[in-house]
Amino acid sequence: MIEYGCLAHYDHFISDDIQLAKNNNFGFLQIWYDKDGISLNKENNKIESLINSNYPCIIHAVLDINEFDFHIPILKSILSKLGHKELIIHPICISQPIDKNTIYKLSSKINNAHSVLSEDKVKLYIENNSKLDPIVNSTRDLQIVFTENIDVELLLDIAHIDNYVHLQEIVKIKQPKILHIADRNLENIHEHLPLGQGNIDFDYIFTNILHDYYGRIILEITQSNQDLIDSKNALAGILNKRKRPTTAST
Repeated sequence: MIEYGCLAHYDHFISDDIQLAKNNNFGFLQIWYDKDGISLNKENNKIESLINSNYPCIIHAVLDINEFDFHIPILKSILSKLGHKELIIHPICISQPIDKNTIYKLSSKINNAHSVLSEDKVKLYIENNSKLDPIVNSTRDLQIVFTENIDVELLLDIAHIDNYVHLQEIVKIKQPKILHIADRNLENIHEHLPLGQGNIDFDYIFTNILHDYYGRIILEITQSNQDLIDSKNALAGILNKRKRPTTAST
């Protein structure tokens, strides 16, 4: 069964985003984290606000390759306080040059993070990048990461693909457990647009490549509340056309 999530905005009160989510049948919020911590800038006590909200959410941590060692213990502590058992890491590499061996260093960082988080039975998801952040974008990088970290899951960002062949190759390497959805003009290196404002063919993707995906989908739409709602409705229209999987009778 498809479950939709949306973003909590750094410049909103968490209560406002929760109300928007509830009003439009989003089941959970994605919370941004980076080197500055949890990005809920209007909240005085961010962790307490999340606890008191009593609303399902998942943290999305953008970490540079050289930030893992410092931030993973902090994230582990935050997740423990929140009672979370999942974490998304969006890995980037801007603190050092990238060469053919950099991916092995990142893979080791991911392995160590997984070991630390597994002590609390936290499931780790790694997000694929676009060519804007040219690490964990190529199929070579993804193959290395998920071969060396078989218990780590893939969060597949559709707006980060190079083309549909690239998407097919990624799915062959690792079936995604969560999707990020936004539109993009594929000739542009990086965009996150409301559905219908780019040229990604989601009908083709969900008919031919992700035809059996029925997991969680996070819409990364930030332009306006109406753009978010319209994007969800457009995507639901595409997904609802698919034939539902059936269980054979015995």
